[in-house]
Amino acid sequence: MTDTVLEATPQESLPEALGARRIAGLLAQHSGEPVTADDVAELVAHKHLVSCDSYKGHPMYATADALALDAELVRGLVAERVAWEAASLPRDAAAERIGWHWRDIARMGAEGRVTVGRGGRYLIADVDRLAEEAAGEQHITAQAAADVLEIRHPADWRYVEAAGWVEPVGSYERPVGSGRRTVTVALFRLGDVEDLRDLPGVDWEAVRGLPKGTLSPLREYAQLAPSRAVTVKAFAQALADRHGVTVWAWNSPYSGGWELDWERGEGAPGKDQVAGELAADPAAGSYADEITLCPRWGRLTRQARALLEPDAAVVLDTETTDLYGQTIEIAVIDAATGKKLMDTLVKPTVKITPGARWVHGISDEDVADARPFDRVLPRLWKVTKNRVVCAYNAEFDRSVVLGDIRRVERKPMHLEPWDNWFCLMEAYAAWLGSGRWLRLGGGHRALGDCQAARDVLIEMSKGRGTEFTPRAK
Repeated sequence: MTDTVLEATPQESLPEALGARRIAGLLAQHSGEPVTADDVAELVAHKHLVSCDSYKGHPMYATADALALDAELVRGLVAERVAWEAASLPRDAAAERIGWHWRDIARMGAEGRVTVGRGGRYLIADVDRLAEEAAGEQHITAQAAADVLEIRHPADWRYVEAAGWVEPVGSYERPVGSGRRTVTVALFRLGDVEDLRDLPGVDWEAVRGLPKGTLSPLREYAQLAPSRAVTVKAFAQALADRHGVTVWAWNSPYSGGWELDWERGEGAPGKDQVAGELAADPAAGSYADEITLCPRWGRLTRQARALLEPDAAVVLDTETTDLYGQTIEIAVIDAATGKKLMDTLVKPTVKITPGARWVHGISDEDVADARPFDRVLPRLWKVTKNRVVCAYNAEFDRSVVLGDIRRVERKPMHLEPWDNWFCLMEAYAAWLGSGRWLRLGGGHRALGDCQAARDVLIEMSKGRGTEFTPRAK
């Protein structure tokens, strides 16, 4: 006989329906577990409880349904929450733990670089890893950036920006006064600001400690910077006009120099031709040594644009029972349009580990009635045929898919060759010039991760810096 949370209290003495908090109290009383409203929300999310009424906009649940729940189900749910709470922290506490601003922690969560789970809590292990792996990626205000460099704000800092040494990476709206008016506050990447200390030819010691009203020694750099920027951009526009191609020009904060690339195609110039045109340009030629042609991000930009062509590629993502475990959810979308081609749960032959469930939130009950992998595979073959399969961490998704194919004793066909896969994670890191791979902020469900991965592909297709298109003749 199935054990339920009902023990001795007659149901007739209870209201027919209760809200989430009172249902939680009732379950706690009868199960002996510290059930909370959050646990009730989980029961609802997994369809163990269904709203039967509402009161002032709040859902109500049948008391009889709650008391008929399997006690082991309730205990397991509570145990998972308690374990998660022990392994996680609220947003502000997570930020305080490593000395970051809460906006940075929230951004890392949105990007998928730290696991965010029940109750909007952040996995402590990921938070601690951020302090080391993501050092320098915090976003700081101009005032804080000036403090890092030990210079005056705004007296000295405005020339740092005018020189083009650093650019904002984001912003936020700050309320001012007692009304509803706000001002936009620019944010800068801490690592970019710290790198400015090593700029060649800049005597930072001469800038530090200057009294109020003293002219900034940094003025001379700001006066020189626009001439180079204007000249390089003018050359990029002329290149676009001359050859009828899209050109990208980016002032790299890593090298301090400019990087140029352009679309390829019939009639488009090669690297040697553009180098010759640059050397012959009376204005831009003087900066030739400071301009890099055909950087790696340019090749990746062109690849991304090709993958976004109609019928060229799909984006795939899987969720699994464990790291490199069996597939329990798989989604595929069209890279060009974002159209959903496949999105389904998959029934595995093993249990889902607690650690995996913390990440994606999929339980054994969720996949109990799903189709097994061998029933899903024909559709997967069909939607990926003659397409490049893009995945954020292609090595992982390819290994998972091929492992399941071997398990069901079928042929991998076009899903096996590496040439048919494209790793968006590696490409994006190289496109950014980052020394580390970035996590994806797709919510750890297959379809959401596909859509987030496609957003990365679209971003890469836009090139770096400023885009110049041919002007109408």
